[in-house]
Amino acid sequence: MSYQLINIVDASQNILCPYCQHAVLDWEQEQYIQPCEHTLFVAMDLGFEYASDVFEQSMPRSVDEIHAHDDQLDMWQELTSSRYPQYLIYKTDLGVQGLSRYVGITVA
Repeated sequence: MSYQLINIVDASQNILCPYCQHAVLDWEQEQYIQPCEHTLFVAMDLGFEYASDVFEQSMPRSVDEIHAHDDQLDMWQELTSSRYPQYLIYKTDLGVQGLSRYVGITVA
C-alpha cells in the first residue's frame, strides 16, 4: 500500500500540509483550495477539485477520462490505484449523503 489514510473528524477544520504548514484547505478564504508544492490532489466523491500533473500521470485514467464517465465514478478506487510511490490521504466528511473529500499530500 503506497498511501496512508488519515481521517479528519471535523469537516470544518482547515487541512494543513504536514511539511510546510500551509493551509491546503482554508475555509476562511473565498478560494478555499490553496495547494502547496506537496499537494497531489483535492477531490470529492463527485470529482476532482485539483490534481497535480505528477499525480495525474501516476493514475490509470486521466482526470478528463474520470470526469467523462462520472456516472461510474468510484473516487476512492481512482485515488488508491495510483502508482505514486508514497502519499498521505486526508479524508473528511462532506456533510452530504455520506460523501467525502480527500486531500493528497506527497510524503517528503
